Amino acid sequence: MPSNASTPGTDLSAAAEREAYRLRLDAFLAGRDAGNTLTLDSLRAGIRLETVVSAAAAVADFADEALAIISDEYRPPLHCKESCWYCCCKPGVLISIPELLRILSHVRSTFDDDSVSALTDRARRYAAQIEGRSFDASTDESVPCPLLVEGRCSVYEVRPLVCRGYNSTSVDACRKAHRDASELVPMFAMLKDVTDGATIGAAQRLHAEGLPDSMVDLGSALNIALAAGEGFSETIVEDNTALLSTQNSTWVATLWARVQETAREIGVEL
Repeated sequence: MPSNASTPGTDLSAAAEREAYRLRLDAFLAGRDAGNTLTLDSLRAGIRLETVVSAAAAVADFADEALAIISDEYRPPLHCKESCWYCCCKPGVLISIPELLRILSHVRSTFDDDSVSALTDRARRYAAQIEGRSFDASTDESVPCPLLVEGRCSVYEVRPLVCRGYNSTSVDACRKAHRDASELVPMFAMLKDVTDGATIGAAQRLHAEGLPDSMVDLGSALNIALAAGEGFSETIVEDNTALLSTQNSTWVATLWARVQETAREIGVEL
């Protein structure tokens, strides 16, 4: 048999792998299309704080509906549950500026003065803990998200897409990864594909509308925003200069390039 020939079993395995990638790609592209369209729809009324926040809310609502459909259809054995906080204690949680503005709006409309003060203190501690290093750098330290309060997210209903899509099929792996950043957490990837796709679509639409499309580190951005006080959200909509130190400006382009390459490899035209 020629060295490049394949056995029937190998062919079946390759076909199954391609089909799995096709399903993931479908989920990602559906998320991308929705993120793009919903962001455009919200911004038709004009570019201002209210419409940008509305865009983030609309994309999050879509993601929740899509995640529920996928979870019902495939029923992955996820170990994630309320008050499990391992994934909330690492820096580098990247969110869009509209998502940041939505969180800030929620905080200012629902938190009392003491809660805002406590959040500001936690954000300051977060920034101090990662000072002098990149928020993208992996760490074995526990670096709690400023929004984490007694093991629960204090803004769960407006949590960003990255948090909505993150999942684990092994709490033991999460526990190990919390102590050792080299440990990998197994996930049901299609759920993350939905939120990653929605993030890319929304970012690409923001860019098309002349708005900042960079992702920002949640904890670092909160520290800057809360320290700045009233008026920050209005000024940051079109001028993101104050958040430059918190930005990852390549995440969107890098992920989209990777998706395009995967599509080419499995013979899908985008």
